[in-house]
Amino acid sequence: MQKLDLFWKALPAESPLRATYAPPDEVASQVLIALVATLVGIGVAVSGAILLGMLVAVGGMVFGAVNHAGVERYRGQLADWAASRLCLACNGLF
Repeated sequence: MQKLDLFWKALPAESPLRATYAPPDEVASQVLIALVATLVGIGVAVSGAILLGMLVAVGGMVFGAVNHAGVERYRGQLADWAASRLCLACNGLF
């Protein structure tokens, strides 16, 4: 038994097992985009186009919530990957 992250780091770059045992793909946090969209929506609503402004602000908040959920899901998957063990005899993950 060996920790999966240590096994993966020790593999040579050309090994086909690097793709098999690779960590999950990172999800970029885009909080700044959500914040800017929300602030622009509030600015548009204050300037007179209330419906359009509210639509943009709510869209920014929804985008931020969805992105945050994706980042949290990635962090959980990465923690699970880092805690996994690989049986070197049967290639089973535990």
